[in-house]
Amino acid sequence: MKKDFIMPVIILMLVCLIMSCALALGNSLTQPVIQEAAAERADAARKEIIPEADEFIILTHDNLPKAIIEAYGAANSTGYIFTVISPGYGGELKIICGIDPEGKIIKSMVLEHNETQGLGTAVFDKAADYEGKDENLENIDAVAGATITSNAYKTAVQAAFEAFNIIKGDNIINE
Repeated sequence: MKKDFIMPVIILMLVCLIMSCALALGNSLTQPVIQEAAAERADAARKEIIPEADEFIILTHDNLPKAIIEAYGAANSTGYIFTVISPGYGGELKIICGIDPEGKIIKSMVLEHNETQGLGTAVFDKAADYEGKDENLENIDAVAGATITSNAYKTAVQAAFEAFNIIKGDNIINE
């Protein structure tokens, strides 16, 4: 009777162990490829934001807002790029925002999101409204029906300006 009970448990445990090992092996083989692809996508996004930049230098500062996950400066002083996380309606928005040395938005765009297709994502179609704006972000209207997403996007851009105001005084980029 015990044999009828113990044998299936042992077999199930062995199957679970083998599958866990297979998953761990698969993850260890694919993780470097996934990280490399993510780095390439991030480089392409930075190049799209500031096409004139020759290369990007990662910038660090102790007092950056918590929403900032990456900060870069163009080596040829054409601007700064900030990757920002902001809570939206469907989850976190990951936004990239480029600011020129004079404090004007070059371009911004969403890298990742979980917002509602159509209504929530309509906010991202209005990202061009931010181009050329300074930190006052005047005349930026929320999308009707997508106020939370609109506010999240604007909050992310404001965090990029906070980081810009902290970093710009450090003279990290050679002119």
